Amino acid sequence: ERSRSPPGSSLARVRSYLEGRGMTPAVIDSFRLGYAPEGWSALRAHLEREQIPLSEGEKAGLIIKGKEGTYYDRFRGRLMIPIEDTEGRVIAFGGRVMGQEEPKYLNSPESPVYVKGRHLYGLNRSKEFIRKEGYAILVEGYFDFLALWNAGVHPVVASLGTALTKEQVALLRRYTQIGRASCRERVFSS
Repeated sequence: ERSRSPPGSSLARVRSYLEGRGMTPAVIDSFRLGYAPEGWSALRAHLEREQIPLSEGEKAGLIIKGKEGTYYDRFRGRLMIPIEDTEGRVIAFGGRVMGQEEPKYLNSPESPVYVKGRHLYGLNRSKEFIRKEGYAILVEGYFDFLALWNAGVHPVVASLGTALTKEQVALLRRYTQIGRASCRERVFSS
């Protein structure tokens, strides 16, 4: 429950951050925003309890094998943002630090199912709105997308913090009414 986080706790900071960004509980729940706890082994311990091979967690980019051969969590003390494919399957994560540490954002590494330049954040949620409107608003990051969605603007996608790629333009074109030449002109002339 939202009211049970002790003041000053990491989870309370995440909730405060989300509230400060104007995120409603409905958006937080719908986009499955979460929290990776502090510490080096919370996810690793969970995988072990569930008898999931640590090598699978490593392949997914969730844990890292250290020099000593032991695994540790990639995401620690971060607000977690699931990245979904066009079918709504979680394929990667973005994690935002809640303090002043660097990097501010830490993303899943590329994998067989996730290549950053081939996906657009939020497209699985917005594709029907894009089809209906005939256009999409392209923004840079997760919270740019979430702020617009939260405000009721739904034909929107985010580029996952990369320079816009040809693959992303082609993906977006599938859902818009903009022709190939017009799309290229609008994207690359601004």
